[in-house]
Amino acid sequence: MTNLTPEEPSEAGVPERVADASREEGARVLADEARERLAGRGFTDRQIREGAETYIATEGSGTVEGLVAWIAEKEGEQG
Repeated sequence: MTNLTPEEPSEAGVPERVADASREEGARVLADEARERLAGRGFTDRQIREGAETYIATEGSGTVEGLVAWIAEKEGEQG
């Protein structure tokens, strides 16, 4: 897997977005599911939550694998 750099979406050049009310719970659940995997790579709870919220607001729904791939893709666009 691609190395991930712990950062917030805005630090990777992605405008942070908040999921609308109908998707807010999904973003929270996704963040909880991804927490162990991303925390092990140095991400803080805040970075994980904001990443999940931005991912869900952008993509509409997703999985932990999708979130991790999305983060890697956005970080790649930054550099």
